Amino acid sequence: MGSPTILYCGMDDCLRIPVLQVAGFHVARCASMMELEHWLEDEPEIGAVLFEEARGKPADSAAELARERSTAALMLFRHPAGDSSEKNFDLIIDPATPPARWLQQVAEILLARAGFAGATPGWAQIARDLQERRRDLPQESEDSHRGYRIQPKKRRCT
Repeated sequence: MGSPTILYCGMDDCLRIPVLQVAGFHVARCASMMELEHWLEDEPEIGAVLFEEARGKPADSAAELARERSTAALMLFRHPAGDSSEKNFDLIIDPATPPARWLQQVAEILLARAGFAGATPGWAQIARDLQERRRDLPQESEDSHRGYRIQPKKRRCT
């Protein structure tokens, strides 16, 4: 308890799960609609469901299932050629968004949701930690640095 639980649906080609874990989130992985359905039935304490959009595979049906069965925040990591409907999600994260920025957005949405008004200290501590880390980053207007480099040099996903 005290550790935020996020359900991650998709392939995680850009290594976002380790980024979330380093930030302090507890991440559970979901690879299919059937698994998503089981997670939503068996684990009512899920704070967010993050979907990684794949080329030619919109996340709309999975998001609709999650919306019907859960009060969790729904967030989408957009694929450059993706076509999921934005209306199904509380947060859309574009492919070029640096990890420091999307981590902060995820934390802010989780804390702002009515269901987390009495959030455990873990949620609040993660949000404070992320805010402190963000202060140390270059301003968004600086083009020389685009945030943390999480992936190996050969990978360009963020």
